[in-house]
Amino acid sequence: MNLFIKTYGCKANQYDSQLLLENLLQDGYKLTGFKDADMVVVNTCCVTAKAEKEARSFIRKAAEEGKDVWVTGCATKRDGFVERLGNNVKVLSTFPFKKKTIRYFFNHTRAFVKIENGCENFCAYCVVPFVRGKVKSRDEDEIVEEVEALVSNGYKEIVLTGIDTGAYGRDTGRDIIGLMERLKGIDGLKRVRLSSIEVFYLTDGLCDYLFSNELFCPHLHIPLQSGSDRILKLMGRRYTFAEYLKRIEYIKKKDREGRFTFTTDMMVGFPYEEDDDFDMSLRAIEEVSFLKVHIFRYSKREGTPAFTMGGQVPEDVKKKREKEMEYVAGMVSERVKGGFTGRVLDVLIERKVDGGWEGYSAQYIPVKILDKGKGCRINEVVSVLIKGIENGILIGAMV
Repeated sequence: MNLFIKTYGCKANQYDSQLLLENLLQDGYKLTGFKDADMVVVNTCCVTAKAEKEARSFIRKAAEEGKDVWVTGCATKRDGFVERLGNNVKVLSTFPFKKKTIRYFFNHTRAFVKIENGCENFCAYCVVPFVRGKVKSRDEDEIVEEVEALVSNGYKEIVLTGIDTGAYGRDTGRDIIGLMERLKGIDGLKRVRLSSIEVFYLTDGLCDYLFSNELFCPHLHIPLQSGSDRILKLMGRRYTFAEYLKRIEYIKKKDREGRFTFTTDMMVGFPYEEDDDFDMSLRAIEEVSFLKVHIFRYSKREGTPAFTMGGQVPEDVKKKREKEMEYVAGMVSERVKGGFTGRVLDVLIERKVDGGWEGYSAQYIPVKILDKGKGCRINEVVSVLIKGIENGILIGAMV
């Protein structure tokens, strides 16, 4: 049977889809495009109302075209999600995996490896703890075996991901440091990256270790959500902005060569957010100097504490704040990227483009290599001298 998989949401969801795909391929299914598919699997996300709406729309489209549609992922845990979407739409709530690990990552140069599932933070706006459950860490030996298989199949960069990545080992007595130390011994592995980590997991010990591990990419995605302590408290976040900034400054102080970059998530329009709170978020972006800011408009999620809060911010105000934040974040990003002009960066080549090649530096900055092809190959790490920046992409030449 011809198969097509559509994935919404986070890197953990993308990993889940890859594991499902490899199991189905082992059972004789054939991966095709949507048009030729008999069976369509939709791996859903319910973090925002927009993600749910987009998934529903795609499911209806597939059902109307006569596909055999199977729905999985976070949104299936939400009451009523798949109702009235079509008689040929079914929920894939459990799957008897024969394979527990992946060996490939379809259509990616870097591979995501999920090290844990679940979250117990219970932020006021988030449904994830209700649909993903408690933290459950994967067996360390199983993770190492999976990374070894991926590297043997040519993957140079591994991204460790999860629903609450920093919580890895809470339930088993293991930790990320021990896991990353074991990964250092894998021949052929060039880079290890953390997909996202909450600031309260970044202890002095972990930060110090990351600097000592030559495989670790000097980039951290640390969700902030707001620069206002008042809003952070309403959100149920476990830190103040000053505490967040202290962790950033600790890393910057150790980073004498200025190699590290930081990205984050920010939310606009959370209940009771006033103009002053929003201005604090803008100032936070400037103060930290984020390479990139993923901006989300607050979306009501039934079952969360924020769903019944007063002080709801009008949608037009959310949109206005989103655009203003995009502008400020864009200006800061250009400044951060421009600071790498004249430096040599290691770039993992991902694709050939007109006039050269493109990939990402260890700092997770997009780079275009002005090279006619000499010495460049997809999935290779090369050293590039940065000469400038165009449209948010660093421009350089191979050293």
